[in-house]
Amino acid sequence: MHAVARSDLPTNSHASSFPRILVGLLLGLGGLIVAYQFGMNMHASTGLPYWDDWGYFFGAAQGVQQPLTFHSIFAKDSDHVAPFFKLLTHGLWQAIGVDFLAFRLVGWLAFAAMLAAYALVLLRDCVRSAWDAVPVAAAGLFLTGTLNNEYFYYQHMGLAQPIFFTCLFLFLHTLARGRLALATLFLLAFGSTGVFGASYALGAAGAGAVLALRQGGSWRERLDGRMLVAVGGGLLLTVAMLWMTFSGSYANHTGQPLVLPWHSGFWAFLLGAFATAAGLPVEAVGAPLSLAAGGAALALCLIPAAGLLLGCAGRENRNSALAIAGLIAGAVIVTMTTALGRAGLCGEGIANAMRCGTIPRYAYPVLLAFPAAVAGWTLLLGRRTGVGGGVGTIAGMVLVAALAVGHGAGTDTFWRHWSVAGLNRMVAERDAAAERCVATHLQSIRAPAGMDWSQPLVCHSASPRNIAPFLQAAYDLKAGFVQAILADAASRPEQGTLAALLRAGQLDEASARLRLDVPPRDGGLHGSLDRFVRLPSGSLAALGWAVDAAVPAPAAFVLLGVGDRIVATSPTGGARPDVAAVLKDGRMADSGFTLPVPPELAGQRVRLFVLGHDGGLKELTPPGGVAATP
Repeated sequence: MHAVARSDLPTNSHASSFPRILVGLLLGLGGLIVAYQFGMNMHASTGLPYWDDWGYFFGAAQGVQQPLTFHSIFAKDSDHVAPFFKLLTHGLWQAIGVDFLAFRLVGWLAFAAMLAAYALVLLRDCVRSAWDAVPVAAAGLFLTGTLNNEYFYYQHMGLAQPIFFTCLFLFLHTLARGRLALATLFLLAFGSTGVFGASYALGAAGAGAVLALRQGGSWRERLDGRMLVAVGGGLLLTVAMLWMTFSGSYANHTGQPLVLPWHSGFWAFLLGAFATAAGLPVEAVGAPLSLAAGGAALALCLIPAAGLLLGCAGRENRNSALAIAGLIAGAVIVTMTTALGRAGLCGEGIANAMRCGTIPRYAYPVLLAFPAAVAGWTLLLGRRTGVGGGVGTIAGMVLVAALAVGHGAGTDTFWRHWSVAGLNRMVAERDAAAERCVATHLQSIRAPAGMDWSQPLVCHSASPRNIAPFLQAAYDLKAGFVQAILADAASRPEQGTLAALLRAGQLDEASARLRLDVPPRDGGLHGSLDRFVRLPSGSLAALGWAVDAAVPAPAAFVLLGVGDRIVATSPTGGARPDVAAVLKDGRMADSGFTLPVPPELAGQRVRLFVLGHDGGLKELTPPGGVAATP
């Protein structure tokens, strides 16, 4: 990245050496931040799959595990990822195997490559002087903030979006350098990632079309090779990717009604994403201030994009105008497209729609547009005032200062955006809860004839979908994370007890105890069945908490019984800070449980038992049980 800072920052005087050194220091600081976060995050993660990783690597319908065919490459999947990423993940699958720590490492390398490619296109193609590059590089530091890019670290193997953006930035750079063959390949790569790629391809095409129309001379001079690639390739690829993505109604697979631009929720989502990218903690500063800040951030992005496309500065610096305006337009388009299907996902009303827009995965494309917007302001004002980069640089520094103020607002500190402790704690807790959930399931389906893979499994910390078919594929492939879970289960006594309970345990209605040689425990095991609720999926679940004070720690498992059968189990692991506060023991903070109730048992009387770490049992419900009703 230092080479980026040295190679093409325009300078003809000795006085420019200081800003060049300053840019290099800023880029070096960004590199150190990413390296530190990489080391800490790799240390925290156990390498379990997360969310759509299960589908990417173990789903026969995803075009990864099955042999690649023309249909599987172009068929849409759960994350509207089209050909390029499927080919890439298939190749990595063959090279790495079922090793998700290795995929995490590749993801971090992809994230670093994305930042380097962005520095390349901004500092070589989009600034006029070394001084103008200083605020652009400073704005780029906010891309390394943990709070804003947590989505990249633990979602989709850390691969999909960083690789997509790397291809986008390299497309813009090779296009500016006149390497049209390479630019076309990069266009196909990032454009083949569905809605994301289509949005940025359309943004580049629109920016290129406006610049071509404003260019004087004949049509041949207007539509040179660069503009033909940007406009023609962008439009054609946008049509193709939108057709592949939306064919079959993926566009709104959540089942929510579309939130259209004339609905207030649409703009609340959009402005919420811009406010979050600007650093404002919406929950701390409130909705009115966040909406105002989001509107200001949107305007500060759109003004330089439009100014470069319609003004003299853009016509004289076509490559810069195309890159800056295309990036900003793509960020706005993809956020608007997301708002159509997702703004109503959190519920009705402006506040709920804005809350959906604050999710990091929706706000990060906006944050990526901010350094480009800063570069646009330095170029626009530097040209309009006629004093080189002086006023433009000052304007850029003012914008960076405003971004810093936003990131320091609220009750927390400015540095929270670069703290990796919270993210790594989240990753470790997620992995621990997923391990307990998978271990419970593997024990519960073990039978003399083998594993009963027909039983569904939903581990909310790992994936909101039924991952039982994917777990079976991982088990058959002897995936490392499955082997580690099985080895750990073999060394824990409560796992064996649980397996025996699920295999042969029966409830004695008279004594209200299991007919099994399991010691009951009257002391040390505490808990509560708080209520039954309907989950967003429509299924019924029992919510509560359970602790084993003898350890002390959250209890091992909670069992659901009906009649003389154990019909469902769940580990603890849900956040219950209220329990930890009452017990005055922070080790009990993860004592919550969400125990799914089989649909056929809704309304029937069920009984809940808590299983301690030594195999002891205690009932959480009255001897006769309670009705499973919300």
